[in-house]
Amino acid sequence: MISLSVFAQSDFIQLKKHQKVIQSWFKDNDITFQLKNGSWLTAIINKIEDDSLYLRPFQIYYFTTRSGINMSDTIFSGLMKVHYQSISAFPKQDEGSGLIKNGTLFKVGGGGYLLLNIINTLSKNEPVFGADNLPKLGIAAGVLAVGFVLGLSHRSDCIVGKKYRIEYISAKPSS
Repeated sequence: MISLSVFAQSDFIQLKKHQKVIQSWFKDNDITFQLKNGSWLTAIINKIEDDSLYLRPFQIYYFTTRSGINMSDTIFSGLMKVHYQSISAFPKQDEGSGLIKNGTLFKVGGGGYLLLNIINTLSKNEPVFGADNLPKLGIAAGVLAVGFVLGLSHRSDCIVGKKYRIEYISAKPSS
């Protein structure tokens, strides 16, 4: 006896960067995004239909019991309907630590060297802004400045607009 399973296709949404698909979401997937009002939402997709996502928002809480055991608990909210065009951003996925892209490494390196240089120069009773020390301070200040510029220009989310767009894919046959 042969048994066949048939799964009905359902609507889904995709996040695209230019023409490349970054991520797709289907029924029963977890999704995190920012609404146009600025609030972030994490939810399970209950259904995708008629240009809308029917979501079941949830939050995970972490706590420590009296016996010192770390535990987590999930609190679910009721169903919520969100039109896909009211989504304004998604968090970026798989960026690693991002220490170079967000400028943290440059800030720590440049600031640390500046501080260490000043402490060492003062402990030797030499002028901090002396002719020998000025180029070293300038390079360290430049590295620190690059870190701040990278920090200001780096985004940790995908803003829907010029680069990123959401595409709604309907599984219904077109008439």
